[in-house]
Amino acid sequence: MKSKMTTNDNGDIKWKNYKGQLHREDGPAFEDKGGYKSWWINGEKHREDGPAVEWNDVKGWFLNNNQYTEQEYKYIIRYRKLKELLK
Repeated sequence: MKSKMTTNDNGDIKWKNYKGQLHREDGPAFEDKGGYKSWWINGEKHREDGPAVEWNDVKGWFLNNNQYTEQEYKYIIRYRKLKELLK
């Protein structure tokens, strides 16, 4: 699904899908000048290869808009990979 990048007067960068939802498959869908970055898929915070929110020392782990601790997130990702291997 294609996304379109826009910027506002503050320098924030947003990638949105055709429905106007934050969406980007190859990087953060939102970035601001202060270093905040967040990954979104079809309007939901989501990232399978790292934290979906990064800002300074703060990291947030999200899958399908559900927040997890880093440990819970790693367990879910490992479980998904194992399940895929055993198919």
